[in-house]
Amino acid sequence: MCRESYREEPSNRKRTFTLVSRPTTVEVGLPMPGCYAAFHKQLGDLTLLEPSLSKLRDFHGAPVRLFTRGGHAALIELMPGVCQARPPALTPASDIYCFDPLSKSAFRALTTPVARRHLIIPERRELRWFHPWLFARPVTPELGSSYVAEFFWNHTPVRSASPFRPPVLTPPPDSWAPPGIVSRSFILVNATAGWRMKLWSPTGWAATIRSLGTKVPIVLTRGGNDWQAAHCDQIAALTSDVARIVPTSLKEFLWLCANARAVLTVDGSASHLAAAFGTPAVTLFGPTNPDHWHRPGPQHLAVCAPVGGDPAPILRDFDPAPFIAAVRTLDLG
Repeated sequence: MCRESYREEPSNRKRTFTLVSRPTTVEVGLPMPGCYAAFHKQLGDLTLLEPSLSKLRDFHGAPVRLFTRGGHAALIELMPGVCQARPPALTPASDIYCFDPLSKSAFRALTTPVARRHLIIPERRELRWFHPWLFARPVTPELGSSYVAEFFWNHTPVRSASPFRPPVLTPPPDSWAPPGIVSRSFILVNATAGWRMKLWSPTGWAATIRSLGTKVPIVLTRGGNDWQAAHCDQIAALTSDVARIVPTSLKEFLWLCANARAVLTVDGSASHLAAAFGTPAVTLFGPTNPDHWHRPGPQHLAVCAPVGGDPAPILRDFDPAPFIAAVRTLDLG
């Protein structure tokens, strides 16, 4: 973006004026160590952004001041060198990095005292009319078949002395444990996600839970909204003799994902959190692409429902046998 000014040039006959383009600069106070970032998507998406935030921390120094949803505060506590920023931002810094196309993140970039603003998003179609005006060079390569966490790390425009590594979180303190739950004494089943189309049938979950036997207690999480809670209640009704629902806060949910013997889940935050904590996990994929949302590992497995036109019937009718077989390969000792 350029600001126009006029420069008077001498002439013996008449005055003339030449249009001069001058690069726009943003005047801020003396920048402090660290930088800003903005990301207002869901919990699992923020978990996948952790490698990029660490890359920024290593380049700019701590802290990375992150504008995000207020409910994500507990997760940010488990990311060293990252702190939650609260508007209005008053501390000057050199840069802000926005990792989503949302207008809220763009507004934070506009109103934060920085010299440079960066936008990194996976798809060019997500660009809005205000992005080219606010960000000098939006980074919009296509996601393709890339793992989302690695995509953002690769395109975060700072140098790194180390290669990409998957998300890593600090283990939660034991003070976050739900009452009566002992570390490594249970298997966690997380049957819900932010999208209804990701849900598997209660009978499929019940068959999986019963295949585990009764030696290890089964803990069921309960979704936050009505349809998620109803789905979990149906599973609990079919497995009441071997599983129990544990209502959780975010801190308790994070602790369960970090301290379970294994996490069994549909694609969503529990899958990403388990991987970041090093907890064995099996994730069921239906309508979403595992290439984007899963990093394979010996103890972090993906089971994919057959591809079809309507994702709801795909998961509703999915045979539990492949999922049960994958669970049996985990080290649950």
